[in-house]
Amino acid sequence: MDPVIVQVIVVATLAGFIQGLSGFAFALVATSLLAWIVEPQVLAPTVVITSLLGQITSLSSVGTRLRAEHATPFLIGGVLGVPVGVLLLPLLDATAFRASIGIVLIVYCSVMLGIKELPVFRRGNKRADGGVGLLAGILGGATGIPGPPVILWCALRGWDKETQRATSQSFFIGIQVLIVGFYLATGLVNARSLQLVLAAALPIIISAWLGSRIFRRFTNHDFQRLIFGLLLISGIALVSSGL
Repeated sequence: MDPVIVQVIVVATLAGFIQGLSGFAFALVATSLLAWIVEPQVLAPTVVITSLLGQITSLSSVGTRLRAEHATPFLIGGVLGVPVGVLLLPLLDATAFRASIGIVLIVYCSVMLGIKELPVFRRGNKRADGGVGLLAGILGGATGIPGPPVILWCALRGWDKETQRATSQSFFIGIQVLIVGFYLATGLVNARSLQLVLAAALPIIISAWLGSRIFRRFTNHDFQRLIFGLLLISGIALVSSGL
């Protein structure tokens, strides 16, 4: 078997499990481990499509908690933000920008993990949710990393862990479908990326499902700690990649 395919399967299994457990982080894990062996033109569509498979699979664990009134503002903001981010991309130093995001995540999540009782923004409203979705869409279009604003905001809205996940994952699925559409329209989804997607599809589905089952054992407090811990690791990874 092609050694690249073997490595893609192993990484996809790990990333799928983490995604099933937390509801995000597939792209960060997969990209950081596969960037050394898969060319960017193939890696980007492969990661987005496989991440979408994992999101759909793990959403089954919280699908009954999905509420249109929660998810819609984020999606509207995200759809508006992605094209803006794509337009900004040529004007940005992507490496420095990602490192800056990483520093913010490290500082913020370190503070949040040091607080016994996390703050709750119960006065948040649909306009604020839409603004966070817009920011996430811009970040996604410019850097490929839309997750942190939505994950952080959902964790601070006072929602239970199932509602947090259902809302953030519905946002990710909508944004990823949009990005895949752009990739298909521009011909970025080629035979090689489809080969890697097909090889990784079943391992992702299985590992994401297993992760989503373990997620059910977490309390709301433990889940928020998991989220901030993973975001802290994400920040460290982003700063490291910038250096």
